[in-house]
Amino acid sequence: MAVKQKKLRSLHYSKALVICHGLSELQITKYIYTNLHLPVRTYAKDNGKHSIQITSLLNLLSSAPFGSLSQFCDEYTVQAEGSGNKQHLVNFKVFIIMDTDDCTDQQKADFMNGRMFSDHWLSPYIVPIANIPNLEKVFEKAKLIRKIKSSEKGTYYSETFPINKGQLTPGTVTEIEAFCDKLENRKDTNFPDMIHYFLSLLQKV
Repeated sequence: MAVKQKKLRSLHYSKALVICHGLSELQITKYIYTNLHLPVRTYAKDNGKHSIQITSLLNLLSSAPFGSLSQFCDEYTVQAEGSGNKQHLVNFKVFIIMDTDDCTDQQKADFMNGRMFSDHWLSPYIVPIANIPNLEKVFEKAKLIRKIKSSEKGTYYSETFPINKGQLTPGTVTEIEAFCDKLENRKDTNFPDMIHYFLSLLQKV
């Protein structure tokens, strides 16, 4: 019975946390993982109403629930193994989706190569996702969205990238694969890195 309960709990472990620059990134992330029906969590400032910049990431990561492994485990349903200094997360990644037009070139480089997080305990799990110069420009060029006004962002993104409350089907998976294909091999984003990880989880959850 105990073994069965352990297996049941393991199905509900979160496999990723996505820290979102703003509302657009939050909506698109939810669109992706709800279509794939994956146990993924998101973090956005005031539910995306206010943005998070590259320049403020270290301050964010030094505060709860990111300041320590124990804080993190209290906040998120994640799988951790080991004890003491050897305790670590299992099968988990932290994707941080950021625009790069609101920081210096050095800060942009340190974010993209991960050097910015080298002293943080989450560093082994962090995957920086950069949109150069920003998500809107990248997605416009990839023909995933049309040019929109700031005032219509919320409505437009929620209609274009709706949250899927239905069942997982081959069609929903194909939809996300097609979405990913439009962003493949672009020099202005590595967004597909996150989608590839999510797709790889379909065989594991």
